[in-house]
Amino acid sequence: MFSNIATILDALLSAIKNHVSLLYSMPRKHSVTQGITPTEGESVFESYLSVLTHLLGTQEIYESIVNESSDVVSIQEVTGKDSIPTLKKNTFNPIIYRYKSNKADGDDDEAETHYRVYSYEKNESSRRENTFKWKIIDPYDLYQKRNSHGFCQMFAFYIATNNTIGFIDKTQVKETITKEHLKLIHTHNTFECLQKTITLIDKLPVSIINAFKTEFSDLEKDPDYGIPRSMKFSDFVEDLKRFEVTDLDDYIKSLK
Repeated sequence: MFSNIATILDALLSAIKNHVSLLYSMPRKHSVTQGITPTEGESVFESYLSVLTHLLGTQEIYESIVNESSDVVSIQEVTGKDSIPTLKKNTFNPIIYRYKSNKADGDDDEAETHYRVYSYEKNESSRRENTFKWKIIDPYDLYQKRNSHGFCQMFAFYIATNNTIGFIDKTQVKETITKEHLKLIHTHNTFECLQKTITLIDKLPVSIINAFKTEFSDLEKDPDYGIPRSMKFSDFVEDLKRFEVTDLDDYIKSLK
């Protein structure tokens, strides 16, 4: 079974590689007319991603999206990466949980927030059939470049809501994986996550879109985000739709 999965994934990786190589052979130009201005030497895509992940990471917005999309997934905040969510008796639904990491001298404002999923999964290592156990699922392990600090809340959301079709799971190609494979996987998964998120935003109710607009207007006032005062949230979303997979190249390369 696993050899078949590896064969399929290798074929998919080859297809992605050929597709990306074809795109790179074409004249390079950014598909997005630069509206947001990079302020710290980052790529145009990273500038947009920074704004998007800030909006999605706003507690009110993220919780509204989760509640709108699922009747069973819940969200908790825990004290650190070694902590786990609090379980209610006789409940086995997935939990998205977040914690602060890399705190600077205890300053929560400077800490990064990471998201994981706590899921009741079949225990594959047990000799007994149909046994289950709680399992920590970290987007870094499956889909993201470790410590990339972008989109982990959405990867966690798609894991918890069982919407991972289109993502490449790194753990399924561990035996044959190379640095080139990893780069292609991270690029593909980040772009796929962006496409899923754009589709999600387009289907959200007005109440959540209005929350996006309010937060976006606040970000416009912060020069660190490089948002022109004339840009509306709808303009921002339309720009996101114009990104192509090659636009992510500089961002993926910049991740350590």
